[in-house]
Amino acid sequence: MIDLSGSPAPWPDEATRLWADRVGRAARQSDLWTVPAPQGDVVLREVLAAQIGLPVEQLTITASLRAAALTYARRFGHVVLERPTYPGVVPVLAGAGAQVTRASWGELLKGAFGGEPWDTVLWLTSPGRNPDGRTLTGQERSRIAELAAEGHRVVVNETYAWFCGRAGTPAGADSVGTLHKLRGVGARLGWMAGPGCFEEAFPELLGTPPSPVWQRAWGLFLRDGGLDLLRDGLLAQVDIAKDAFRDRLASAHGIEFPAFDGPNALIPLDPRAAEPPAPTAEQLEESALAALHEEGFKAVAARHFDAERPALRATFFGVGAAEAIRFADAVARSPRTALRLRCQGHT
Repeated sequence: MIDLSGSPAPWPDEATRLWADRVGRAARQSDLWTVPAPQGDVVLREVLAAQIGLPVEQLTITASLRAAALTYARRFGHVVLERPTYPGVVPVLAGAGAQVTRASWGELLKGAFGGEPWDTVLWLTSPGRNPDGRTLTGQERSRIAELAAEGHRVVVNETYAWFCGRAGTPAGADSVGTLHKLRGVGARLGWMAGPGCFEEAFPELLGTPPSPVWQRAWGLFLRDGGLDLLRDGLLAQVDIAKDAFRDRLASAHGIEFPAFDGPNALIPLDPRAAEPPAPTAEQLEESALAALHEEGFKAVAARHFDAERPALRATFFGVGAAEAIRFADAVARSPRTALRLRCQGHT
């Protein structure tokens, strides 16, 4: 079974050896066991600040992206959350008392949601949004700066910057993110960055900061060549697989699949390909998933990400070029996808 559902790929052996060594070094630093670091380990903060492009003093380490979301839900009455997006923060935001409104980027960037801007958070993911690989354009980034200047709190989830580079956090916006995409949920580390973030998050940080020893191990690993090893191996493989998928669709099937950033892409489905009566979006997605499963592929239904139209999400973690080509062939010959119709000029 070729897994395109989003499971993280194993690290290269060289990266695992480096990680194990740096864990040992961190464990032998006695001060990490006794001296609190509520804003986060200085080594890890310096590494992440360099990656994100923010002053180290503005960056705070959290246990996860959800942990960062808790602070915004506590401080703001209204959160406007992009759609589609990864849904994991929704129960956190709503459970902490914030009113959550789902909106497309176009709707979100208009900024007309009622109430006071100072009580509203606008939440987007860029670069390489999950599930569709969208990245903010220059015009959209300028609009974010305008909204921030008007008093809105704008939060940009930059979790996928590891995979597709970054142009810097939009002016006036906070950055949040996680290391989970580098190793899976076992990484158990995230960040929030922006003026005043540490002071605002202090109530949550009193009980939820990750172990300083664990943070230092990650900081040493990333600083001492681990990030380069992952970029040259694991992360580069994602780009190779994506290129092979798109190139195969174009060269063998005449289908120009749009470019996408990061590891995730949406495969659109066509309700007209089914026998009458017309299926629901859920039925169409489940039918397409089952058909791909029979051919040896595992993907995810787009409805789980609040996508507006029926689609499948494919994630190119740990997928080789040959496997991506096989997936392209399966997608192209499937009667359920809308790719060929788009190629022929249909909507």
